[in-house]
Amino acid sequence: MDAGSHRMPVLELICPPQTEMLSLIRNVVATVARERGFSSDEVNLIESAVDEACTNVICHAYREVARPRGEMPQLSVQIRPASDHLAIRIIDEGIGLPSEGPRSISCLEEYTSQPEPKGLGLYIISQFMDEVVYDSPPGSGTVLSMVKYLRRPDSSQAKRYT
Repeated sequence: MDAGSHRMPVLELICPPQTEMLSLIRNVVATVARERGFSSDEVNLIESAVDEACTNVICHAYREVARPRGEMPQLSVQIRPASDHLAIRIIDEGIGLPSEGPRSISCLEEYTSQPEPKGLGLYIISQFMDEVVYDSPPGSGTVLSMVKYLRRPDSSQAKRYT
């Protein structure tokens, strides 16, 4: 986005990492995506990627984190619409990612050939969004940043993963 162009506001949802929150998060993300002009198919992809990312937080991020009595863990979903894309960040304060990074599969055949299949959610996220970046500093939880472009970027910008 140009430095001189009007910046869109960030919409932030902060909620407990509970499955009961997933419907609300999906609905808000889908509404913003539709408002920005994404097709129904693209809205479904964005919604699925966000749902998978939030489900991963709920199932994995807080399983080994001791919290002071009365302090509830949080899940933050930041939605930043722009003229040509939608940026979404999923932020948790959980255990973070392993030092080698998130474990994903490269294709569905790899998933089905595993004795204990894992990594499908990360594969879905990477296939449904145009840019996916994980940041997990030691002891600081995880930030997943995802971008979906309204129009496909040229091939030099398509699908960057870190």
